[in-house]
Amino acid sequence: MGRRGFTFPPSTCQTETLGREFITSYMEDCGSSSQFEMEITGYFAFTSVSVSISNYTGDGGRFEEKIMVNQGEMVRVRLPESVGIKGSTKFSKVVLVKADKDISVVSVSNKTTVLYPVSSLGKEHYIVTPSTECLDSYPEFSVMTYEDFNAVEVHVKGKLRDRTQSNSTCVGTKLRAFEGYQFQGIGDLSGTRIVSEKPVAVLIGQGCFCNNTKCNHVFEQLLPVCSWGTTYIIPPLPWQKMNEIVYITASRNTTVLYQLGEQQETVTLAGGSVLQRPVKPWIPVSISANVGIQVVFYSVGCRIPNSSHTFLMNVPDVASYCQMYSINAQKGFEDFALMVADTSETGAIILDNQPLRDVVWNRVPGTEFVWGMRTLGPAIRSHAVEHPSSPFALLSVGNAAMDSYGIPGSCRKNVTFKCQTETLQIKEQLERCKDVFLQGNNSEFCSFMNSTLVNLETMCAEDRAVSLQEVARPFGSFLNSSILSSGGNESKSEVASAMTFLLQSVELAALTAALKSPENKTQTVTTESMAIETLLVVPTAGPCDEVFTLRAQNETMDIHCNTVTKACTEDSVAVAFISYSTLDSIINKRFLNEEDLTADEKLRNFHLNSRVVSGAVGDGRLMNISKPVNFTLRHRQAKKEEEETRCVHWKVIAGKGTWAEDGCTALHTNSTHTICSCDHLSSFALLMGLTGVEESYTLTIVTHVGLTLSLLCLLLAILTFLLCRSIRNVSTSLHLQLCLCLFLADLLFLTAVKRTGIRVVCAVIAGFLHYLFLACFSWMFLEGLHLFLTVRNLKVVNYTSASRFKKRFMYPVGYGFPALVVAISVGVNPEGYGTSTHCWLSLERGFRWNFLGPVCAIILINLTFFLATLWILRDKLSSLNEDVSTLKDTRLLTFKAIAQLFILGCTWSLGLFQVGSAKTVMAYLFTIVNSLQGAFIFLVHCLLNRQVREEYRRWIKGIRKLSPTTQTFSPSASTVTTSTKMVPCITRSGMGWEGVGFDTKSVNCGEPSTSSL
Repeated sequence: MGRRGFTFPPSTCQTETLGREFITSYMEDCGSSSQFEMEITGYFAFTSVSVSISNYTGDGGRFEEKIMVNQGEMVRVRLPESVGIKGSTKFSKVVLVKADKDISVVSVSNKTTVLYPVSSLGKEHYIVTPSTECLDSYPEFSVMTYEDFNAVEVHVKGKLRDRTQSNSTCVGTKLRAFEGYQFQGIGDLSGTRIVSEKPVAVLIGQGCFCNNTKCNHVFEQLLPVCSWGTTYIIPPLPWQKMNEIVYITASRNTTVLYQLGEQQETVTLAGGSVLQRPVKPWIPVSISANVGIQVVFYSVGCRIPNSSHTFLMNVPDVASYCQMYSINAQKGFEDFALMVADTSETGAIILDNQPLRDVVWNRVPGTEFVWGMRTLGPAIRSHAVEHPSSPFALLSVGNAAMDSYGIPGSCRKNVTFKCQTETLQIKEQLERCKDVFLQGNNSEFCSFMNSTLVNLETMCAEDRAVSLQEVARPFGSFLNSSILSSGGNESKSEVASAMTFLLQSVELAALTAALKSPENKTQTVTTESMAIETLLVVPTAGPCDEVFTLRAQNETMDIHCNTVTKACTEDSVAVAFISYSTLDSIINKRFLNEEDLTADEKLRNFHLNSRVVSGAVGDGRLMNISKPVNFTLRHRQAKKEEEETRCVHWKVIAGKGTWAEDGCTALHTNSTHTICSCDHLSSFALLMGLTGVEESYTLTIVTHVGLTLSLLCLLLAILTFLLCRSIRNVSTSLHLQLCLCLFLADLLFLTAVKRTGIRVVCAVIAGFLHYLFLACFSWMFLEGLHLFLTVRNLKVVNYTSASRFKKRFMYPVGYGFPALVVAISVGVNPEGYGTSTHCWLSLERGFRWNFLGPVCAIILINLTFFLATLWILRDKLSSLNEDVSTLKDTRLLTFKAIAQLFILGCTWSLGLFQVGSAKTVMAYLFTIVNSLQGAFIFLVHCLLNRQVREEYRRWIKGIRKLSPTTQTFSPSASTVTTSTKMVPCITRSGMGWEGVGFDTKSVNCGEPSTSSL
């Protein structure tokens, strides 16, 4: 070639296992059937991959297969058998793998080897080939170039097949783009040096190796000299029963320290020489040198039947250890993960998002490292292994009957697991979109997923600060896209997945942006579609009681520092709070009104009344939190008094989107804001709807029947009190006014409460109802007061206060007080009368308390009067003669006493207990009892009153003559002094007891009363 060889200045290069372009070839396989495959693992969604063979003319023409892989997915590509290279020859059947995103590739030909991307190729390599004892086996290696013309020199140690050159013979060749040269040797070729003008890929192997077992094929891609390290650790194989071999190669003179367990050996190694040393069962090996060396592990197989075969494997140097790996379990093998880690960092290693457990760690003598082994499951899948902060080594090994393999794990230096969305729903959607892309179809949603993942993954991989503006920008267009606003062609489940994916992606992007800018403790951004605030927290030793508050638009999130520090896996932890400007209208429109998309049937009639917000901490993964997180959400529209507020979070159930209440409660709410307390972090919003019992046909029927019956009874009672002169007194006057007010109120309520068509008319109706019902309660108050005064006079001689009751209090209180309340209410808030559904008081701004306040006060006062009356009667009845205790009308007395509760309005308090699980029961009790109040009044004051019954008999018989016994006596003349004590003389009508439900018989003045109640 006219030159002694290429020279290179000392340099270093980084070797990656992930890339977008790979080249390789397949050596001749001595097996009976050759199976050539590619195992392609994706790390990003919708990764398009093309596998082709340059200048391939076999099997009917050009070979090219296009596939698509998603993150965490491994796809096998079968290659034609004719791709194998036979003999020592130049070839053009270079296999080319190209992808639009980073992938890792494992080449399979009975054995496996990790392929290194084109970006990691080098210009100088040293060959290592296992020694052989079989005459029908031979070492081989191949050199391939990429897309440029290349000149290659091979400085041979040993003999090549079909060549007569002696040792150190230099063989030169020129390679065109995607060409290679395969060399086969006689005996060991270890130490052969390959140099080239441009980077090349070099494969080593054994065409047929029969050492200890039957003929077997081994091969491995070598690393360039520039990537060699100085320190290596080799853990023993799990199934190892005899000594294995390690080959140590030096490119320059160096001193090698080889330590097998506790035994140390120092060897001086010349440049270009190869040192062979044993690796004993269950004893780790550590190797170090003062310059870069290459270490290749060789498993020699076992001498027992059905044992493992041989394989070659590059051993990674300690400097190349990384924090994240992917390994693929192999079909038909018992798979193991061999790990080497820092002694103090083993507890933080994670396998497939779960802490690594049940691993026995063994010390590597002479180092700060330990090694351990973990058996992988039988399923063929890709496994992810990571440590949050400390680099470690991972080797994937496995054995089967008459076979075995060993490959280094694929190091993910530029891909972080934090940017991966791994939910089942997202994976299903990725698979659907992958089919869409493979079929050449278009989908706006799938395109959005693709572009979002690209942006997210690129941002995570780049070693630079990322602004929140960059985070928010890509999502704005999708939030305004047609598939969300107008429905598009996508199914509702796809849109649910889109929402879930969007929410998770924004959270991850915001957290990543915060971690990428450690100099900024807080970051904020507000766009048309969202507002984001992030906080970077550095955990401190000891307990933490601080509460961090993050704000976005008009919403806030309060999160306890214990929750933040619990999620910390690095030196600092990020917290993100996002408020979406329009997402609530999108989800509201697409989901809440659809029964098949709402799992919780209680929420179907509700509407979203706040922005959708999201909270995330750490790496965005779901986690249990010890202290609840509080969210203060602003209402889109002012909350009405009749509305109920529910704090909900978004989740996907059986592929369908829904708002769920579990884990969230409303701590406080007013007309403008609600504070929600949640025991997890997710996406949240407020649902609002009308409170109280839903419209019930049965309840409506009960109301109409009860009020109709009450109106009839009230009318009869009014006629009775007006026409029956013999019973006229203060009590009957009170009864008459109460009946009149209650009759008018019930009639107006029954006929006009839902006449909401004309706003002014509805307001007037509401005003009259307000006045009439307040008047009813005013007369109920006067009834209770009169009852109390009447019974109290049983104990005193002078009870003129009861006789003057009507003149002093009745009409001013009965009609004046309600008029005053209504006048003040109208003056303060005239808009408070009439709502969109009923002509009654509005529940906004507490206006209903203009009615509830006086009513509650009167109920409380009347209840006090009633209890005091019973207490006085108890003392009085005990002082009467024994005839009283043997009365036959005891049951009637008890019934009349209880009936006073209904007449005095105390049962209206049931309306205050229409909350919680008893809401429906209380609603029915309230409706039944109070709609029949008029019937109770007629029953007690008329039908159960002996004087009234006598009048009814006279009316029915047509007798108009008044009986002397029905004359009314003045209370002033109804008391005499007996020989023993002063006792009131009570006639049937003298004290008006019949008016409050207590009849009295004639008594002899001065004698103990024998009245029956």
